[in-house]
Amino acid sequence: MPTQQEIADHLGISQPAVSQQMAPLGIDWKTSSLDAIRLAYLTHLRGVAAGHRSADGMDLARERALTEQVDRQLKLLTLAEKTGQLVNVTQLEPALHRQYMAFKAELEARDDKLKEELDLLYGIDVDLDVISTHTRNALAHLSGHGEGGGGPVGSPAEDGRPDPADDDDGMGGPAPHAEPQGDGQAGALQP
Repeated sequence: MPTQQEIADHLGISQPAVSQQMAPLGIDWKTSSLDAIRLAYLTHLRGVAAGHRSADGMDLARERALTEQVDRQLKLLTLAEKTGQLVNVTQLEPALHRQYMAFKAELEARDDKLKEELDLLYGIDVDLDVISTHTRNALAHLSGHGEGGGGPVGSPAEDGRPDPADDDDGMGGPAPHAEPQGDGQAGALQP
C-alpha cells in the first residue's frame, strides 16, 4: 500500500492534489497498487483532454446534452409564442379584467331591466334584491375561479354589497333568505 506522498511522486503531482483527486476519481489509494492508480489517473486525464470530462470529474458530454435539451425547449416556447399558440399571462390579465368588468356591468344593468319588465308584464313589484342575489352568486362563482380563489377588483364583495358566501349555513349551500316577520319588537328567543 503506497502512501499519498509516494503516489504524488509517482504521478508528478503534489500530495494535497492526491488527497483531493483520488476519491472523486473513484480510486481507493489505500488498497490500489501504484500501477492501478497511475492507469486510472491517466484515463481521467485523457477524458479531460478529449473534452469528455471536466477537471472536477463532471461528464461534459452529458452536460452538453442537457444544455441542448434546455435550448431546444426554449426555442420551442419562443416559436409557440410567435405563432400565437402561447400567450403571456401578464399581458393577458388586463384584457381579461376589462372583459370581466364589462360582463359584470352588463349583468348588473340586466337586473334593473329585468325588474322593470317583470313589473310591467305581470303588474307586480318584484324585489330587485331577489334578482340581484342570483347575479351576485353567479359573479362570485365566476370570480372564484381566479388565482388564489379571490375575485377581481370590483367583485361583489368589494362593491360594498354583501358577499353571497356570508349566507353560508354550513350545510353546503347558501341559507334561504328569511323575510322579517312581526312588528319589529324583540321577543323571547325560541330554540
